[in-house]
Amino acid sequence: MSWKSTLILTSTLFLTMLVAGGGSAYIGYQMGEEALKGVTQPDVNSNQRLKKDRVIGKYKGLKLISEREILVNVYNLTHKNTKFNNTSPEKKTAKSKQLINFKQPQETTPFVPIRDEVEGVSMEIVEAQQQGNSLLLNVTIRNESSKSVRFLYSFLDVRDDRGRALSAISDGLPGELPANGEEFRGTLRIPTVLLDNAQKISVTLTDYPEQKLELKLKDIPVTR
Repeated sequence: MSWKSTLILTSTLFLTMLVAGGGSAYIGYQMGEEALKGVTQPDVNSNQRLKKDRVIGKYKGLKLISEREILVNVYNLTHKNTKFNNTSPEKKTAKSKQLINFKQPQETTPFVPIRDEVEGVSMEIVEAQQQGNSLLLNVTIRNESSKSVRFLYSFLDVRDDRGRALSAISDGLPGELPANGEEFRGTLRIPTVLLDNAQKISVTLTDYPEQKLELKLKDIPVTR
């Protein structure tokens, strides 16, 4: 083989390798570009952004509960009455006949009894006094209608002169009021911590389960 033939062969091999190398580089570049699609440059202030998002999301959907609502719920849980009593009506009536002896406070404020009557059923608050950390309402209730009436005192609605709901614990009031005209006595105890700046309160009692008869006592003065 002459030197000319050797030179031509060498040149041909070099060009072939150059073309193959360029093709491989181009294919590699295209594959890398496809793989990096959708990748963006990182935010240099990523820490500050995450901190900002965390602060904003921390209070998202937060519902604040008033201190008064918390006090009412705590009092209801710690002094909760049994809503349904499995004892027979005869036992309820016998128990309710035990009258409560109203103790006269050492210093009394003149109190005008507040009364309401609906269809022969009457309810009256004869005295209001502060006893310890509670406002104590002495109550009488009577049924002079032709049929007995049932009450569920856990549904008793007590509100102050601002319309705020209050908790009240009943004691001595009968769950079933017989139609014999007999007077029953009991108490309603309201925690004074819920009576912040209240001057008067109202008490509403409905029969159960019909809820057709409604006894409403308004403008009951808050004694202190």
